[in-house]
Amino acid sequence: MRATTQFFDAAVDLNDVAGGDGYLFVRDGVGFAGQGIAQSISADTAAEFLRTIDHDNQTSLDVGPIAIGNIAFQRMAPATLVIPRKVVGKDEAGNCWITTIDDAPPTISPALASQPKPSTFNVQPITPIETYKKAVLAARDAVRSGAITKAVIAREIRVTSSIPIDVHAVLLRLRATFARSYRYSINGFIGASPELLVEIKGDRIRSHPLAGTTPRTGDPKTDDELARKLIASMKDQVEHRVVIDVIHEMLLPWCSYLDWEPEPSVLQVANVQHLG
Repeated sequence: MRATTQFFDAAVDLNDVAGGDGYLFVRDGVGFAGQGIAQSISADTAAEFLRTIDHDNQTSLDVGPIAIGNIAFQRMAPATLVIPRKVVGKDEAGNCWITTIDDAPPTISPALASQPKPSTFNVQPITPIETYKKAVLAARDAVRSGAITKAVIAREIRVTSSIPIDVHAVLLRLRATFARSYRYSINGFIGASPELLVEIKGDRIRSHPLAGTTPRTGDPKTDDELARKLIASMKDQVEHRVVIDVIHEMLLPWCSYLDWEPEPSVLQVANVQHLG
């Protein structure tokens, strides 16, 4: 496999590069967007495979082919990543580049924003409320007994639209509302999260885990008061400490030194505030 990287038009919007069927990982305009599939590979062998690619880097940047995909929280769950045929990237310095695989042309046809279409949505819970309540009680009892230290419980729902959901329109809405969150679109898995689990740059690893949440109201004084209560909450402090300890335990075998903020601060997004 061959790859070529060259500088690209910095005015391009990564959301438009990804469109409705591409790949996206971006925050504040910095990140990657991909189109097409050059190769599907196991997550276990992705790094080794990328090193075997014959890469002609015509830029002065340390960039090139990437593999992108979803990895489940279950440690032993298999994961398949994709090497896109075309990847457009942007960095904090404003540089923009395109990496193409084999004979893919170094051009992009960005998706155009469409006008919102009237539609109706039907929201159905998949998890019965009684099942959810039992899970909450079971988790509470397990924490109290010391069997576990933390549980995250979710309720699955199904949303049905009267017309096909426009993925590109969803990405643009997320950009407008959650620009400072990490936004992603991979094989129909779309979202925005302010949390950074792991980032590796050279010989440095960075993590910004979040735990402990309170609402935002739109009123600055009320939000400040809620933030103060969040910081003072023993329950939320313990929840955040548990996450920090887990991240520390997982990273320590790979690092010669780890440093972290002794006290959490409040991170605000559009609708909620987190301890981070």
